[in-house]
Amino acid sequence: MTRSVSASGPLEGRIALVTGGSRGIGAATATTLAGLGADVVLTYRSSLDEAKAVAAACEEKGVKATLLRADLDAADGAEELVAAVRERVDHLDVVVSNACASYPRVPLSDMDPTALGDKVRNDVVLLHRLTTAFVPAMRERGYGRLVVISSGSSWGPTAPGLAAHGVTKAALEGYVRYAADEFGAGGVTVNGLALGFVLTDASSVVPQPARDALANATPAGRLGAPQDIANAVSLLARPESEWINGATLPVTGGLNYPLNLSRVRGH
Repeated sequence: MTRSVSASGPLEGRIALVTGGSRGIGAATATTLAGLGADVVLTYRSSLDEAKAVAAACEEKGVKATLLRADLDAADGAEELVAAVRERVDHLDVVVSNACASYPRVPLSDMDPTALGDKVRNDVVLLHRLTTAFVPAMRERGYGRLVVISSGSSWGPTAPGLAAHGVTKAALEGYVRYAADEFGAGGVTVNGLALGFVLTDASSVVPQPARDALANATPAGRLGAPQDIANAVSLLARPESEWINGATLPVTGGLNYPLNLSRVRGH
């Protein structure tokens, strides 16, 4: 693809990795960071056509976009992704850990221990490999931003079938705090975003009455959109965010988690 304009902005000259960048939150994040001047590396699992469309939208903003296929359910998925990134770019300045492994949507009482362990392992190992592979060099260059996409489910039950999701997100938020303590100097920050309900393909299975109840329970009066999350990521990716470190910020439109069920039910 050919750049149609010259990129400029607070991230001009930076390179950002966005995992799960072909759809939803990842796609919105990639195009937003591109709009700030960053070259972007996008990962996708199976949605190549969608990933190409996102890459084209990024390059229309005057930056370079690179596509990488990544299967994060595979045992060696994290290692393969790190190797693929290193083959295509010489460094990263911003890492947005957005993609996650699949998981069984069942209660803990019905969950196979191996399935739960695989979910936690795959997501935590991916974050650990991205951190150890790219963050030390960020410190050497004097700038780096690691942003981890988490969920309000890390604070407690929010919906049936999200136990594995919530347990894993809680582990990732713990990792954020430890990584910020160890790596959060020399211009590097490590932070997370705990999301409320966001309208994406993944959340489209939630029945409309439940969506309406959640929107009613949210002080902002609506449900989240991928662009809302991308805007929050862009805040943490900017140079001006250097004093925010080791935090997981709620991005919920004001809805407190665990959910206030009396509000959700409209009582």
